[in-house]
Amino acid sequence: MVETPTLKTPRGWTAGPKRLWTDWKQMVSRRTLPGDASAALTVACVALPLNLALAVASGLPPEVGLISGAVAGVVAAMLGGGRLQVTGPEAALVPTVLLISMKHGVAGVIVATLACGALQVVLGLFRAGRLAQFMPSEVTRGFTAGIGLLLLDGQLPRLLGAVTQGPSSARALVLPSNWSTWSVHGASVVVGVLVVACMLLMPRLHRSIPAVLVGLVVATAASSLGVLSEGLARVGALPTGLPMPVMPSFAGLDFQALVPDILALTVLASLGSLLSARALDQLPGLENHRTDGDQELVAQGFANATSAMFGGMPVMGAIVRSSVSVQAGGRTRAASVLHAVMLLGACILAGSLVALIPMAALAAILLVVATRLLDLRGLRALMRQNAGKGAVSVATALLIATVGFLPGLVAGVLLSLAWGFFSRPRAHVRSLLLRPDGRPLFRPLGAEGQDTYARPPVQLLRVRGDLDVRSCANVSAALQAPPWPDFLVLDLSEVKFMDAAGLRTLRELSDALAVRRGRVLVAGARNGVAKMMETDGTWSDTSPHSMMATMEDVLEHIQQESTQQAPAKVTNTSGAPQPT
Repeated sequence: MVETPTLKTPRGWTAGPKRLWTDWKQMVSRRTLPGDASAALTVACVALPLNLALAVASGLPPEVGLISGAVAGVVAAMLGGGRLQVTGPEAALVPTVLLISMKHGVAGVIVATLACGALQVVLGLFRAGRLAQFMPSEVTRGFTAGIGLLLLDGQLPRLLGAVTQGPSSARALVLPSNWSTWSVHGASVVVGVLVVACMLLMPRLHRSIPAVLVGLVVATAASSLGVLSEGLARVGALPTGLPMPVMPSFAGLDFQALVPDILALTVLASLGSLLSARALDQLPGLENHRTDGDQELVAQGFANATSAMFGGMPVMGAIVRSSVSVQAGGRTRAASVLHAVMLLGACILAGSLVALIPMAALAAILLVVATRLLDLRGLRALMRQNAGKGAVSVATALLIATVGFLPGLVAGVLLSLAWGFFSRPRAHVRSLLLRPDGRPLFRPLGAEGQDTYARPPVQLLRVRGDLDVRSCANVSAALQAPPWPDFLVLDLSEVKFMDAAGLRTLRELSDALAVRRGRVLVAGARNGVAKMMETDGTWSDTSPHSMMATMEDVLEHIQQESTQQAPAKVTNTSGAPQPT
């Protein structure tokens, strides 16, 4: 379990500067800086060959990928909506960037990157980042698993040493027609096994050991000795230096023909970054991590604009590199910032050492990360809880890995909507009226009965099941007519999932009751449900509504409030108390 510093997320982009200042102060903490530096070095070693390879795959010079990861990585890390997101070139952008480079050349890619950045800033300022909240959780899980499948497909041949003349994907390796074109390279496998062993075994010895970095050093040292050094593919020579920033030139470009490609690039880069951030928030052990989607879009926009001014390519938030950073010990923004600085420093100061790193060692690191991104344990739990949502996650992952990022994502959303439309609502709401001490409140039935309470002290709503768009009406119907309670208690201890529609329904209930001088207390919210409500801010220390861990805490709080605000009693001539 990864422990991260607790940090509450302010609401909206307007609260961004305050949060950034808090994060920046955490970057220089002596408690977290050693782990951040170790994680940064590990991510830099993984990102460096990836950036070079992605640039070549996009039809650009290899140094373009390195420059983009260095300059854009710093900007996005300093301004991002989350403190653990790592930004750089991504495989999901390669087809679009390659198409732009073929049609408009390198100059077209640079202009498209600048325009994409400007549009992302506008989208963030208009708070389009909150649209990521409407992405179904099963689709987000499928996105993460799909990236893991893509990593397994692309990195397994590298681990086997079959990338030089054989097929470049694991799917192609199993085809009988390709069996004669590849062979296993023993040294690559041994180096990869060393890295995997270090990553899996060293944390059991002591959690503070940077297992990924140790595995990389051990594998590099072992690969320089004896038979392991024969025919082993390595990172190789690196470009050096950083160009001066200049404003991209629009001369000679058919900008009108470039506009559709710019829009496609903006949608892809923005959606990918938001999904990466949300998937990072849902990783095991990161319950305290919160990402502001609006601020993240603004940061990605400035990162892409900066990349363009240095002649770079488009970038986006990268769930793979972010996961590597977390697993290697990253805790604050310093890990992402230092990773970008090290990318450039490795070429200028230690290019000869970095060039010796075996590609099989990097492939082994990514394969371990890929298996963790699959999260098979979480998928099995989702299948037991809701087989339909589990099937949507599996289908989304397979489609992303086989058809492509954007088509697979769209198909996953459509499947999720179809499942939600045809399946029955799973949330059941039970309403109870209670006294301040938690005992049942029975209202008088006869005309002569005297009601001690002008309005119910407490109305308890116990919600069971998924609080999503299909079941919002059940919750709203429980509070539609007077008498309005003084306290509305929402028991969410048995709610395992809530989407944006459910959150909006609870917020509307709270606003409606506040107008009628009532308060909403939430009890038992857990995991993702609690995370969404804390991020929303409606139930916070500064608002009339609040969240508490258990029903016992809620009842104790209500009794204290009732004692302090008890209505004054007026005594009649017979001495019997009457309510005022």
